[in-house]
Amino acid sequence: MSLFGDTLFTSRLALSRIHEEHLPTLVAWSDSETACGPFLTPERYSFSRLQNQLRSGVFWGETEKMFFVETKEDKRPIGTAHFWQPAGRSDTITMALKVALPEERGKGYGTEIQKFLIIHIFDRIASVKAIEMYTDINNDAQQRCLKKLGFELIESLMYDDQQEQRTGHLYRLTARQYHSHPIYKYHYE
Repeated sequence: MSLFGDTLFTSRLALSRIHEEHLPTLVAWSDSETACGPFLTPERYSFSRLQNQLRSGVFWGETEKMFFVETKEDKRPIGTAHFWQPAGRSDTITMALKVALPEERGKGYGTEIQKFLIIHIFDRIASVKAIEMYTDINNDAQQRCLKKLGFELIESLMYDDQQEQRTGHLYRLTARQYHSHPIYKYHYE
């Protein structure tokens, strides 16, 4: 996955590799129920834990990338985007994102991030046959977004989110679906 530069740009956003100066913001977001919203449980990361993960390459490796997301216009931090290859599944990518500022939700940033990363992944990593995303069963906005992006609901399941039991959905977009879906064929960003 070395086909990804340190910063990727969408029409409105900059997705950058995590750097030391981002850590205080990430720590604050990880401890904030507001930043996590109703569908994520705060991770409550310490600065030292994130610093150790950053230095050890956890956020930027061959099978995993985590981006700090800012608006291009005024460089305002708004969230994170993350993708990784699940263990033993080299043909699959799992993606997750967080728009941490409530006032920035509902503006299409999440869709923009996901669409851009989907295009980037499928167009640059030939071995990827599917992208998967998990969403809380009550996260209707994310479910509408995933359907618009061509994902199919695969299953509903129980999962553990920071020791909180939740019910969610697993969505999948295959390479075949990606290559035939109009939203990706007519992409002009």
